[in-house]
Amino acid sequence: MTARTYYILCMSFLIIPVLIFCAGYLKPYIGIPMALAFVALLVFAVRGPGYKASALKEFIKLPWSYVIICIVIAIGLSFVTGIGEFVYSMEDHVYRRAMLRDLINYEWPVIYDTSTQTNPVVIGYFAGHPAKSALTYYFTYFLPAALAGKIGGMTAGSIALLLWNSIGLFLIFLGMTVFAKRPSYAGQFILVFFAGLDAIPNAINAIWHYDWWLWMEGYVPYLCYVANFTELCDVFHQIIPCCIIVLLLMTQPDTRSEGLTAGLLFAYSPWATIGILPLCIGAFFRKETGAGKGIAAVKNILTPVNILAAGLMLVLFGSFYMSNSGSISFQGIAWTFYDEPFQYIPAYLIFIAVEVLPFYLILRGRYSKDPMFAAACLTLALLPVYVVSEMNDFNMRGSMPALFVIQLFLTAVVAEKLHKNEIPKKTGDRVRTILATLVLILMMFPAFLNMFVIFGNEIKGSPNNVEAIGSYGNIVDESYLGHITNNFMAEEYEDSFFYKYLAR
Repeated sequence: MTARTYYILCMSFLIIPVLIFCAGYLKPYIGIPMALAFVALLVFAVRGPGYKASALKEFIKLPWSYVIICIVIAIGLSFVTGIGEFVYSMEDHVYRRAMLRDLINYEWPVIYDTSTQTNPVVIGYFAGHPAKSALTYYFTYFLPAALAGKIGGMTAGSIALLLWNSIGLFLIFLGMTVFAKRPSYAGQFILVFFAGLDAIPNAINAIWHYDWWLWMEGYVPYLCYVANFTELCDVFHQIIPCCIIVLLLMTQPDTRSEGLTAGLLFAYSPWATIGILPLCIGAFFRKETGAGKGIAAVKNILTPVNILAAGLMLVLFGSFYMSNSGSISFQGIAWTFYDEPFQYIPAYLIFIAVEVLPFYLILRGRYSKDPMFAAACLTLALLPVYVVSEMNDFNMRGSMPALFVIQLFLTAVVAEKLHKNEIPKKTGDRVRTILATLVLILMMFPAFLNMFVIFGNEIKGSPNNVEAIGSYGNIVDESYLGHITNNFMAEEYEDSFFYKYLAR
């Protein structure tokens, strides 16, 4: 497989939902040209000088048995994490299932009429609000499944979502294997189990309860980086495109299409897009990208593909998201949310020590001079300074690109160690190996705990709450009302730029 082949596969996966959005959500005389523009940008990107030079360069030879096992793991992981809700699913799936149902059952754009609500409490809430609201959220990832559901119903849509998610996971496995430069299951292991050392604060809280502890990954106020398995369960529609795009930044031969590659993330996760910007700068300085020096390097960035792609994404999805700003009303500098601002300092130090420092110490010897490693560490150190939303989505989602860069470097190290199968001879090397192994074991805690919840409830036959909402147009359980109206429904949308000038 060549660099260009892998790029085409990944970019097709990322662009297809965007093309569906253009065709289904925009006025035809806007949507069709815009969809054609994205296709043209992709064609120009893969025909660029960097890809011509690497067209015959093979990444790595992969045995068919390894490829088949990766496919099986991808489907199994999608199934276990609740994609399509075929097993007991984590909390956020109640919102995902209702959203997919509405994308299937409603015409696009999805517009809700409050007269369809039947819950008396919900009716009372909407009595003082506009009669109509629009589904406004980063749901691009769901559109291929929604299209399948419009043809074959909700079950077909759920199956299509499971398969689409599995394709995304397979592309990530393939890219992680390429980055590790050898067939290895280290990438699959790390993608499933990577997390900070949350086991330590959780163990402390179990022995001696402290007031700061809120939940498994929220052990200090307003600061939170989330374990991979949790992300794969709750926000798979954000983390999978994010990982694919980071892989492209890390494995592709130049920066001439970086704006298109990274810009597509805006369709899937606006917070992760903010987090990927420092990595784009890091990729610019990497020797592997061949960006060049001086004027040549600048020319590689200021290509028509980069400029036009970034502009199109900003106009299209920026205007779409801005039609609903309710979810960002809670924001500010992190220490202003503490009872005493000085409490932020120990909270920050504890947080960095648990989430970032162990992996920095493991990887710094080999990657300290890599601009992407520096960009990732700096991003993870700075993100906790700001808070957006009570759960701090800015931290949780903005950290995804940088955390995945750390995972890629960790994958390469683990794959190499497993391949060499050498026993360290020096005392210092032995100590480092033992400590690194301990970190790998402790980081598995969040994934194991979530798996215990999923499998335990599935075995017991516990009732699942995935139908507790039903539809945003007819909300069954009013306890979800506040989150839905703040995050998924845009009131007075008619006056926004997107719905006034772009939407059907």
